[in-house]
Amino acid sequence: MGKTPAIPRGMAGFLLNLHNRNKTFCILIGYVILAICLALPIHPAYGLELSSNSYDVSVISLLQGGGSSTSDTYSTVWTGVGEGTGLSQQMSSTVYSGLSGQLYLFTPVSLGVKYIILDLTAKTDVFGALIPPATWQADNDPYFYWKVVVTPATLIEGFSVGLDTHPDLEVDVTEPDYQFLEDAIPSGKHTFYVLPFTSGKVWQEESLLSFEIWVDTEAPVTSNIEPVAGIVTPDNYIPISCSLSDAHSGIDPFSTTLTINSQSVIFTYDKEKQTLEYKPAAALAEGKNTVLLKAVDAVGNYTVKGWEFIVDTNAPSGEILINGGQEVTYSPYVSININVGDAVSGIKNIYISNDGVFDAELNNPYTYSPVISNWLLAEPDVNGLKSVYVKFEDFAGNFSQAYKAQITLELRTPNTRIISGPATTTEETEATFIYEGSRIGCLFSYKLDSQEWSEWQDTNEASFTGLAAGNHYFYVKSGFDLNGDGKISLEEEDATPAQWVWNIKGAGETEGEEKKEKKTLFWRR
Repeated sequence: MGKTPAIPRGMAGFLLNLHNRNKTFCILIGYVILAICLALPIHPAYGLELSSNSYDVSVISLLQGGGSSTSDTYSTVWTGVGEGTGLSQQMSSTVYSGLSGQLYLFTPVSLGVKYIILDLTAKTDVFGALIPPATWQADNDPYFYWKVVVTPATLIEGFSVGLDTHPDLEVDVTEPDYQFLEDAIPSGKHTFYVLPFTSGKVWQEESLLSFEIWVDTEAPVTSNIEPVAGIVTPDNYIPISCSLSDAHSGIDPFSTTLTINSQSVIFTYDKEKQTLEYKPAAALAEGKNTVLLKAVDAVGNYTVKGWEFIVDTNAPSGEILINGGQEVTYSPYVSININVGDAVSGIKNIYISNDGVFDAELNNPYTYSPVISNWLLAEPDVNGLKSVYVKFEDFAGNFSQAYKAQITLELRTPNTRIISGPATTTEETEATFIYEGSRIGCLFSYKLDSQEWSEWQDTNEASFTGLAAGNHYFYVKSGFDLNGDGKISLEEEDATPAQWVWNIKGAGETEGEEKKEKKTLFWRR
């Protein structure tokens, strides 16, 4: 792991050197301690090797700029290393009583323990806020620091650190602190480890210190929003919901907000199902509705999701005309003129019926257009008053009432009839048809099965050979050039072609049926 610069310990640093020496009390130590303590409380620093319990004390004040003095001897077996003015316990020599400051020393502990590393602590940065252990928080480049107590006092060479792995056998830092690089720790639960080195050897395993740090820098995730963005609905009480989750610290429903058209609403959040839902207590606005969700997790990460949908509860309204409002048509094919409006979502489909029932017609919608051309009236070969019914559907699914228009049919187009054709059941693979129109001068067009219609021609006979076994269908229609332009338009042809149906028996089919002779008859659908 990367090495970071050492952070100064407090406002001043002191070097405390303890030398093994046996001599009488020297009063100078009192003055040295008094001068230093009047300036600042003394902080512990690194100790050098020692070999007995009687020491001289030599103090160097780095802030005050100099000087050292030698004290009388006193006895202790501990000294401290790390930040702060002391550890959990301390000892003050009676030599310093009555002074404004104290030189902090550490109370001896069990002689069986040689090394102690204490108080592993985390902050957001050197001067930042404390980070509690095993608690979700949003800092992913924390600053760690710790304290060490040594006996006998030995110069510490450094520390090995690890994140989610045991520290290796290399020194990562020489000071009792470690600063992670910016955004270095991914979201999740992690453990930070520290293991010190001394005299080129790693300390024993009981010196290993750890700190659980839980990092969450990821925003909550939203999905499966309802109603779907852009949808048009006739329901003005439609529930608003979404899937809402956070992989680490969890959703904070009290900090999460939901607004509909800039108005805050109260929602429910199911922690187990990870779903948020709002059921409107009052009708939603007609037209566009805007939803804004700010989802916040337990450490303050948030995401904002906005979407819109349209509420349309009103059916379309309008009117229709046949052939622009004419009273009479000479062709069963007519045009339907549409005049309709929908204030919110617009017209999606048109449904047309000749009887006003609207059953199968609902499966065959027309895309909205101001004119529907070539609509075939009911009973197109029978003159009389004809009716047409129309319904409109908007994009929300609202249907209008049925609008009705009427026109009188006075046919001028010819009727068509088939005079002769093959027997209803036959083994012949050839067929000849003869047909006629109800007006002199008609032209004819025909087709067999699913083939295309033939060109218009004045011949009234058609023949086919090499036909396959099975059912066959023959259609023929007549046309008359009413406007004299030399062409047969849709309005000038028979709207109900004549039809002939017959079956050709295949090889191996049941014998015994008498072969039926070719018949001459008239066939109309």
